[in-house]
Amino acid sequence: METRTTAITEETPLKLRLLVLLSSIALCAEVQAAPSPEAEAVFEHAMLLGDEIQQRANQLVEKEQQGKIDKLTLSQSIQEATKGLETYEDELRKASAGGHGVATFMLANMQESKAATFLNGYKAMHVEACALYQSAADQGLVAGAIMLLRDCDEAFLRFKFDDPEFLRKYSQLANALERPDLYSDHYPLPAIRSYCFKDSLKTEANRQLPLTTMRDFFEPVSLSLEKFRADGYYLLALKGDFANPKVQAYFKQSQTIAPDCLDPSNLKSLFKNIERKSH
Repeated sequence: METRTTAITEETPLKLRLLVLLSSIALCAEVQAAPSPEAEAVFEHAMLLGDEIQQRANQLVEKEQQGKIDKLTLSQSIQEATKGLETYEDELRKASAGGHGVATFMLANMQESKAATFLNGYKAMHVEACALYQSAADQGLVAGAIMLLRDCDEAFLRFKFDDPEFLRKYSQLANALERPDLYSDHYPLPAIRSYCFKDSLKTEANRQLPLTTMRDFFEPVSLSLEKFRADGYYLLALKGDFANPKVQAYFKQSQTIAPDCLDPSNLKSLFKNIERKSH
């Protein structure tokens, strides 16, 4: 199943068009090249396109901050950016089809980000994003295995801790963290969300500067492999059996890598209480 970039027409409300574009443009982050020569050439072209789109978006934000932007200019810029993003996505798809795990991961990020901005079509975009994260994880990308368990697991939310799919994804991430990442030279990579390194509540809305606000909200955090690993161990601890010593060890590994982890679920306090009661 192939889901292409949703068409953004003149009839689409301006705020929604901005939301979709900025969430996609934010993910045009620079990463390293692919190992396959054929996929590498396509991927490098995609990165050049992504850099151009990102630069134009930054210029647009600067004009807004200087009070030098009007609705007509904004609408024209959106149309230009939309065309650029369609080409960028096409190139990512080609590289992904050629076995480029990083391109697959970035394509998944784009689909997941777009899914968050649409009510209609959300499910199809999310399903595709999860399939792409699964593909990236299967190709040995730790970041893919993390996003797969974090964003594509529903059983845990329904308290079905013995669900085969949940256990499979959990096991795949645990195994991936114990093995060398086949794409280690390709980090840092953009992360839409992060337990340890991105505060989702930090962005404050500024009605006078909507572009700036949306850029700051959707801007991904660039994570090294070690930072992704910290998030991965945190996720295993969060979705594991707290009483299990192995799960407690996962949290300690996360803390060792990232002692300043934001810890949004307050696991540090939770595991301290468990340790205190065990003595």
